Amino acid sequence: MGLGEPKVVTTATHDLPETVDRQLRELKIEADRPLLISDADEVLFAFMVGFEAYMEGRGAYFDWVSYRLNGNIRRKLDHAPLPVSEVRDLLEGFFRDQTRSLLPIAGAAAALGELSRRMQVVVLSNVPHDRHGDRRHALVRHGMDYPLIANRGSKGPAVKALAARTAAAVVFIDDSPGHHREVAELAPHVQRIHFVGNERLSGLLEPAEHSHVRAQSWDDIRSHIERHLDGRDD
Repeated sequence: MGLGEPKVVTTATHDLPETVDRQLRELKIEADRPLLISDADEVLFAFMVGFEAYMEGRGAYFDWVSYRLNGNIRRKLDHAPLPVSEVRDLLEGFFRDQTRSLLPIAGAAAALGELSRRMQVVVLSNVPHDRHGDRRHALVRHGMDYPLIANRGSKGPAVKALAARTAAAVVFIDDSPGHHREVAELAPHVQRIHFVGNERLSGLLEPAEHSHVRAQSWDDIRSHIERHLDGRDD
């Protein structure tokens, strides 16, 4: 999650950051095999469960008023919202200390394992670049040993670049409506699935306007993708 929309304050630029471009150039994509591009926090990993526990130990809590961090993270002492700078510091500390230990979303590893029989899988996460190794460690630890791109800002450019490298179907999964909007603009042929792993958090957010479907579980995601690959879209 981020300060405004979930996990990211979107940028206006459609350029790829240099660190992201370099990771993409090093990634092998098969030109004739379907591609699944998945977010990590609240899609593969239970971000909010871990972040709430982290805040608890630092005198803060999440107010559960809306799907954003800025304004919803408050001090336990006086219930005042933390300034943006303190929220950023809290997030930086959380990713530094807890990226390796986040628990997986139920069903994610099993569903990806089944889907990977038919698709190549790439994890596209706005985890800080210096935490790339920690996120890879967590993915492997929980049976999701797939390539990871540590993105920054908008995901539209990275999805566009990845989708351009295969002639087969491409599917994108993310919890952020902003990312779905960006992908719809830059790579409209990509099938977009909106999914929020935390049920309480999911209840604060309407289905993303620019997604094709809102999934409620990884069973939903797997079924939808299989129908899409078979040409049986609802």
